[in-house]
Amino acid sequence: MSKFERKVENWIQEDPNWLQRLKNSVLFWWHNKVPRGLRFFGITHFLAKFGLIASAPFLAFFIYERIDGLQATTATGVLFVLFLTTSVLDRWSQGKNNAAQQASVEAWVRIGDLITSVKSSATLAANKDDTLTAALGVIEAYARQITKSPKHSISVSLALYDGKSTTSMKIRHRNPGNERPKGRNLKNLEKVMGHIACQAGPEPRVVPDLRSFGKEAFFSPTQSNCTYRSIVILPVTALGNGRIKGFVSIDCDRPHAFHGNIADLLVVTTEPLINHIEEQF
Repeated sequence: MSKFERKVENWIQEDPNWLQRLKNSVLFWWHNKVPRGLRFFGITHFLAKFGLIASAPFLAFFIYERIDGLQATTATGVLFVLFLTTSVLDRWSQGKNNAAQQASVEAWVRIGDLITSVKSSATLAANKDDTLTAALGVIEAYARQITKSPKHSISVSLALYDGKSTTSMKIRHRNPGNERPKGRNLKNLEKVMGHIACQAGPEPRVVPDLRSFGKEAFFSPTQSNCTYRSIVILPVTALGNGRIKGFVSIDCDRPHAFHGNIADLLVVTTEPLINHIEEQF
């Protein structure tokens, strides 16, 4: 079994060990919380602030010789834990108290309610392509908000199997403004994560970092540049028989962009939009 096959098997089982979960959390903070252009200076600033706080026990040890080395080290460790905890709580408090963000999230939920209230029969056949593209655009906008991503860093695509086949698939639609190609057959379908997810069942799945699956997975099935690293895959099913017709993929150019609760929020909030997409077939 190749590295790619082992990674895919573990991914489908969705049973990472505690070390992998810890690694994913650390990588999420590194790639998504620390500004890319300011990582060196941000860490320097963090260490400088901590150095100022931790200067008291070291002065007591080196200058005044009032405590020994073990006591100085212990005091420094305690101060580091308290400083780190305070920093995390400050960021958490800022996020919880952001009234504008809370109102915006509620607005996205109301959009979903509005779409759910509109029957698919209200969409003219000639307008179905436009309504599918618009739905992907709404998903893209919400994904950008909850991942705090700039324009063009999030891409949303709808890939469908050709008829009842499960060996041929095309990208049928993309979000507005997306310059990636569509209408092309997906190459190396057996290595496309969306296809693999569809064959495993209708459950949404998250690819934390495509590069971690090796070179076999890190390619563009539409033969364009592969600029994305993390993906949320939402299988699309046929109404009535539940047959999987394809998938909606939401990808980001940053690894681990959909870590933890972010993916859960994305799946729950966009469910009415996915249902609306399914009703168009």
